[in-house]
Amino acid sequence: MRKLFTIDLKDYNPNGEKFYRPSVRGIIFDNDGNIAMIYSQKYHFYKFPGGGIEGDETHLETLAREIKEETGMTLIPNSVKEF
Repeated sequence: MRKLFTIDLKDYNPNGEKFYRPSVRGIIFDNDGNIAMIYSQKYHFYKFPGGGIEGDETHLETLAREIKEETGMTLIPNSVKEF
């Protein structure tokens, strides 16, 4: 397995301000077992669709919004399973 990138280079001020941003991601399969992925042109890697929770959104509401924004697909709520 090869390393794609390093997320944390520890190039930050350890005494700096911290913030917490919970998020959700979706693993979406089609009927043939293919997986929907989002390609980041900026960082040149693939990721699962999803993103940060806004306000009082539930995980399901966030997932539905992010999937719609990033893929144009509509989430079917009863198809969601926690991974």
